[in-house]
Amino acid sequence: MRKFKALAFDVGGSVFDWKSAISLAISEINAAQNIQVDPETFAMEWRKQLFLVLMEVRRGELPHMNVDAVLPIALQRLDIGFPELDLNISTVARLLRAWHSMQVWEDFPPALARLKEKYTVMVLTILSFSIVADSSKSSGITWDGIISCEFLNHYKPEAGAYLEGCELIGLKPEEVCLVAVHPSDLMAAKAVGMGTAYSAPQLNEPDIPGQTMPDLPPPESYDFYADSFEELADMMCEGVENY
Repeated sequence: MRKFKALAFDVGGSVFDWKSAISLAISEINAAQNIQVDPETFAMEWRKQLFLVLMEVRRGELPHMNVDAVLPIALQRLDIGFPELDLNISTVARLLRAWHSMQVWEDFPPALARLKEKYTVMVLTILSFSIVADSSKSSGITWDGIISCEFLNHYKPEAGAYLEGCELIGLKPEEVCLVAVHPSDLMAAKAVGMGTAYSAPQLNEPDIPGQTMPDLPPPESYDFYADSFEELADMMCEGVENY
């Protein structure tokens, strides 16, 4: 079994429940505006537009920016699909605030505490630093460090994002294991030599254009494959000395 010195967590969907946070905001807006926008549909569409805008950033069609700047652009592109929604200043502010108050999955905090005893545990995410910092504080968790792609020259799943992330951690790619629920993210990390740890998703997230894998990799494609964070912590902590 490969030995790793650090773990790099993807967090959007993997650790944080973005859909519930957005759905709650839409439910409050529905009541305030006396409308009936479907919360789940809106959340999924906004996420889709987020990634489409990020693809434009990656292609150089838009300047490099963080997700806090991307989200309002993605939001404006939803106007046609949700004409009843009045995107006034207060509504936009409430929706953007939702991303900063995401909660973690229930089984994650105890698993994180155990993993931090054995490894340096970082975040490597497309989300902004402030989104992760605020949501982590709201959820009562802490990391050894947060690396947002806003600080890098690349966004995941470009190879440069993983390589630059490992460089910032101060380790070689083979010494760092990416932990995520998204196969495309994990396979991109594997391609540059990083380890991979898959935890079964707790949220049904549709494929993203440009990041779709035609066939899901089999369990043996990963260094670790678990059905929960508790199980993943059991696997990754076994036989590893405290950090």
